[in-house]
Amino acid sequence: MRYIIIIAVMHVSLVVTGQASLTVDHMQATIGDQLKATVKVNVGNGREWTNIKELWPDSTKQFEIVNGPDISHDDPSSTSATWTIAVFDTGWVRIPALPVLMKHDNQIDTIYTNDVPIRVEPVEPDSTGLLPIKEIYKQPFNILYYKKYLPHIIGVALLLFGLIYWLGHRIRKEVVKEKVMIEPLPHEWAFKALEDLESKRIWQGGDVKEHYSLLTSILREYLERRYGIRALEQTSDEILDQLRLLQLSPALLEDTDQLLSISDLIKFAKADPGIDIHAATIERVRNFVKQTMVIPSLISSSPEKANADAPVE
Repeated sequence: MRYIIIIAVMHVSLVVTGQASLTVDHMQATIGDQLKATVKVNVGNGREWTNIKELWPDSTKQFEIVNGPDISHDDPSSTSATWTIAVFDTGWVRIPALPVLMKHDNQIDTIYTNDVPIRVEPVEPDSTGLLPIKEIYKQPFNILYYKKYLPHIIGVALLLFGLIYWLGHRIRKEVVKEKVMIEPLPHEWAFKALEDLESKRIWQGGDVKEHYSLLTSILREYLERRYGIRALEQTSDEILDQLRLLQLSPALLEDTDQLLSISDLIKFAKADPGIDIHAATIERVRNFVKQTMVIPSLISSSPEKANADAPVE
């Protein structure tokens, strides 16, 4: 009976060993050499090798996994996986039996590979021994040695040149821009503002009050620019009193009085004088500017400029 049990155990051992085997490409190596370790597992009858990528231990003092696994399915009944390992110990180094997890019929069984001994030889020291230290060699100066830095020097120089050019161009541009920005004359400003207002034709959209509000604002600001009157803060009557002091022509004063009165009626009493008069009011303000503007050629730089600010008749 005892012999029967021993024979059965040996038979099971042979079967397990046949199912998972570990081999290396050579059994003797020098410390630091790399070996090819291959594990071949029988996967017949629907069995599946589940831990093929986690087969080796995470760390060991004697060897290290360099890369792998390289998996091969050349034989349908078996799967082979090869790892590259490096050995870092001398003497007899034994690769331990590795646990292989096999899945079959939703059950997982563990089988083990055989272990493999490897003879690792140390590196023999140089028999000649250490040579004496040589004198320090001083390399002679050679300008060509620095040619490798030439592209960097050129790049930095171009960058600095571009930065200086950009700053200088920007400063010159700002100076020219400041010189070009000249305050327009009062009548030039008024003509431009009236032209913009006329192009909008606000009254055609039904917003008559907005049209007259903008029109009188242009007239008031022109008076401030031309005569220094604080027209934007004064009532229509106060503006007319100021204009009478300037000795403008009676016809011009009467037309301005009518224009301001119409504007007040529309803005405050919501009067509607008719659509035909709205465009004409712009022309009336333009006529006022033409008769009161200063001709630049008549402006004198001397203190005696009695007629410089006189309205144009």
